Amino acid sequence: MAVPLLRSRAGCALHGALFTAAAIDGVTPLLHSTAGCGAQAYQLGLSGAGCGARASAGPATPSTNISEKHIVFGGTSRLREQIKNSLSVLNSELTVVLSGCPAEMIGDDVAAMVQEARDQGEAVLQIATAGFRGSAHRGYELLLNGIIAEQIAHQPTLPGLVNILGIVPQQDAFWLAEIEELSRLLAGVGLRANPLFGAEGGVHGLQALAQAELSLVLSPWGLEPARELERRFGTPWLEAGGLPVGAEASLVLLRLICEIASSADRAAADGFLAAEARREAYLLDVAAEPLYRRGGQLDFAVVAPSLHAPGLARYLTGTLGWTPRAVVVTDDPPAESRAAIEADIGGLRYTQDAGEIADVLRGSAAEIVFGSTLERGVAAELGVPLVEVAFPTARPGLSRGVAGCRGGSALLEDILQAVPA
Repeated sequence: MAVPLLRSRAGCALHGALFTAAAIDGVTPLLHSTAGCGAQAYQLGLSGAGCGARASAGPATPSTNISEKHIVFGGTSRLREQIKNSLSVLNSELTVVLSGCPAEMIGDDVAAMVQEARDQGEAVLQIATAGFRGSAHRGYELLLNGIIAEQIAHQPTLPGLVNILGIVPQQDAFWLAEIEELSRLLAGVGLRANPLFGAEGGVHGLQALAQAELSLVLSPWGLEPARELERRFGTPWLEAGGLPVGAEASLVLLRLICEIASSADRAAADGFLAAEARREAYLLDVAAEPLYRRGGQLDFAVVAPSLHAPGLARYLTGTLGWTPRAVVVTDDPPAESRAAIEADIGGLRYTQDAGEIADVLRGSAAEIVFGSTLERGVAAELGVPLVEVAFPTARPGLSRGVAGCRGGSALLEDILQAVPA
């Protein structure tokens, strides 16, 4: 029996694949669906992520814009035309045709149209990403798995290269900042990140997926791509159980990575890790009195996806000494991944429904809520401060996320700003 879902905070698989493709420089997403699918994705990005959607995931995205006529008579000829037109005007290293619900339900032969372009020497790929296949997180999986299976060839391993998997562009509103901090941490122990997205990402990063010494999986949504890389190229992977927040979690994760990555610089790593720990200890000492004036130890609730919720709860509990009253994971991760998420966290719940989340918060007796803009109403109702740490949010995320040592200090700033003295 179907269960209604109130105010879902994740788009469909097509949206996730679109945002993921658009975040990779050199990749052009081409939508084979109705005009509304692309428009909804654009509006989702504008309203939900702190800095909005990238232009390549916005109104300029190539689309077949199929209508009722194509639903009745088929839309393959329209797709052939759009592929040809897009290739003639866009400078793209890889064009990815993303099919939506209407195209898949009527059975359009998308593969045949894509093969025509490939036979002419064009770099074009087709991936089935209809919205009914799952959430935006599932779209991220589908896109990366499709690219790995069809586009990536075996290459010699590059010692020290680490794939970063599990951060879904736009669904993590701070994805640029998170990737930048994780790249900095890896560089500190003598390794090099392969982030796929952002200023250092691109098609070259896709090709380098097979060359990595290790895949670092930050959320359950990076597991399928990591397993595909292991199956095809033998690349080992490490599941982090969420973003590390603060110095302690970052140091634990980096030490695990150093044990697996033989090319890590152990001597340099020890010095770097010690410096990160000293920096956080100093900042905590500076913030101790302002935090005390704001009530000292607080009871908190976290409402966030599996990428953020575990690390935030552990940081607030282990580093600040606060008490968790509710931890809600909002992205419905696979059952097989939940043990890693739940480690050291009690009372964790899984739900995507805004009404159920509001009821959990009302019964939690939390004195501060860490969540998204969707929790603003219930936080105001309860008279407690809200710190925005998850999608959707109006908080900019170009350089300030919650990951790593610098993410922990940024979170301290947000707490001091949100909680009255």
